[in-house]
Amino acid sequence: MKIVASKRLLALWSLTLLSCSGNQPPESTVQESMWEIPNLQERGMLLLVEDRRQFDPFAVETTRQADPELRVELAETLGRVGDSRGFSTLEELLGDSEARVRRSAAFGLGLLGDQRGESPLLRAVTDPDQATGTEAVASLAALETDLQKVIAVLQTLPPEETWPRLLPSLYRFAGESALAIARQGLELDQAVLRRMAAYALARDPVRATVPQLRQILQDADPWIRGWGARGLGQVGGSQDIGRLKPLLNDTTTPTVQALRAAKSLIQRGEVAPPEDWIPELLRLMDHSDPGVSTTAIEAASAWLLDETLAEALVGLVKSGSRRQQEVAFLALAEGGDSRGVALLQPLARDADPRWRALAATAASELEMHSTVVALLQDPAKEVRLAAVTGIAKLEAGAAGSSIASALSDEDPAVRGRALEWAAEYPEISVEQLEKALAGPPRQPVELYLNGTAALLARALNEPLERGEIVRILEELASRADYPIRVQAGIALEELGRPRPAPGPASVRRTAATYREMIRRSARPRFVEISTLRGVAKLELDCPLAPLTCLNFLQLVNQGFYDGLELHRVVPDFVVQGGDPRGDGWGGPGYTIRDEINASSFGEGVIGMALAGPDTGGSQFFITLSPQPHLDASFTAFGRVIEGFDVLLQLEQGARIERMREVPGRR
Repeated sequence: MKIVASKRLLALWSLTLLSCSGNQPPESTVQESMWEIPNLQERGMLLLVEDRRQFDPFAVETTRQADPELRVELAETLGRVGDSRGFSTLEELLGDSEARVRRSAAFGLGLLGDQRGESPLLRAVTDPDQATGTEAVASLAALETDLQKVIAVLQTLPPEETWPRLLPSLYRFAGESALAIARQGLELDQAVLRRMAAYALARDPVRATVPQLRQILQDADPWIRGWGARGLGQVGGSQDIGRLKPLLNDTTTPTVQALRAAKSLIQRGEVAPPEDWIPELLRLMDHSDPGVSTTAIEAASAWLLDETLAEALVGLVKSGSRRQQEVAFLALAEGGDSRGVALLQPLARDADPRWRALAATAASELEMHSTVVALLQDPAKEVRLAAVTGIAKLEAGAAGSSIASALSDEDPAVRGRALEWAAEYPEISVEQLEKALAGPPRQPVELYLNGTAALLARALNEPLERGEIVRILEELASRADYPIRVQAGIALEELGRPRPAPGPASVRRTAATYREMIRRSARPRFVEISTLRGVAKLELDCPLAPLTCLNFLQLVNQGFYDGLELHRVVPDFVVQGGDPRGDGWGGPGYTIRDEINASSFGEGVIGMALAGPDTGGSQFFITLSPQPHLDASFTAFGRVIEGFDVLLQLEQGARIERMREVPGRR
């Protein structure tokens, strides 16, 4: 029997939640937020269900026949909750009369990951609404459906309908069939479709695609030229370094990718370092675009038999910008240049821990074992973190004794990195692994995720310790942090034990709080990032990702980001910030769940950085170029609308002077 929800039933439901989940906010707050937005009560209910990651039959029945906007949100909620009980409703919504609902249902079925979704999604591939068909193909790729099945269905449509549905997700399919389709896509007239075909060829290239990768180096689209260069760097041969050279006078994306590709070809032994590149490298090392300059400095390590380049790098170590100094020093070390050794010893004793950390990284490149081990005892945590990373790289499977000492480090990031090694090389005893996880309750979530992986690997490698490891995993499966509970449950299941239900992801917010969150995220909000290079303005798509947006705004308005470094800047990829530690291991002291959505990661899109599913917090990134492989894997929650050129001028280590919410158009 279908349940028809009334306001009285919804009110009763809300009161029940309030009685079991916390104190009710002041009456004025509740009344203000109750009725000013259509379907506020129902939308708040769906947000609560999604936030707790628990299927709720009442919420489903309340909204499955409501207005289209609620049905759209229901489909997204069911996909994000990930409970197979939501499958039948998603299948029903896939046949909805409204195209936007069908679109959302197709996306939701991909998130749900239930293999029963293959048949309805194959039918949806030919939906009258092209966007629904496109989402259906993407979800079929997520379910690892055989591409031939998808092609067989699409062949019933005219070509002008087939290509836009198939090409956006083609890179997610493997095999010769995908490559053959991508080759055909390169011949299309529409630039956007040709771009998708090129990405499918270049994302995970094989040698059979080399002719097409060479072809697209001449394309009118700079991103396509860049992807072609990237692909040739992975699978090209000795003849391709000459084809890459013209791109050194191109725009940023092709130039950066050509430099990286040339370095890759040399390091792979495909070709000797060509002398005619040296003047170009010297010119680009002084380029006005920091991304081009940094990449040229990095690439120079492959030419370090050349005296001129080596001297230029030494000069940058002495007088370049802070980032140029760092990259030039690492290039000398990576290239094995003796001048890198001479520079390293003073840096390993420098008063600035950042230089000592850099020395630890360089020492591992130069295979200076004693220097790396000595820095593992440094008083600064960032130096010890670099040292344990260097030990893991330098010694690989023989690093057990050094890693064992790092497992008792006072810094959780050092222990977390050591646990990451232990997951790959399960030589560490269960007693040492358990001690590494001890400490205050609010430690980086990565520590426990790496620890869970290390415990599982040890249990599989050492049966005598399996019982004790199961006990520890069962304790982790009952922790307050939802991502840890989930991963510990998965590990227990792999060991043949029952997988405990993770329980609700969040239990602290009240029903009134969720209604207030809906009200506050009902429109886009705007934030300005001020740097020494200028100001960039962000538009946050709050209705798309309300929890992520409001968490971000709360941190912004608290001044959390003021003064923090952009700790990761990868030219032609992303800028990333929001870590108070500055090394990628920091956060606000809590995690928030993902709000994966159908937005694409084009140029200038803001995403939430993750260490795994549902591990967001304060770290965010902004894409510097299109990155389709990030789609449906990270929460997209806004875009840069002004000052994108400012971001292109930022180097790793640049500071966020100030971030504030500002007025903007509604």
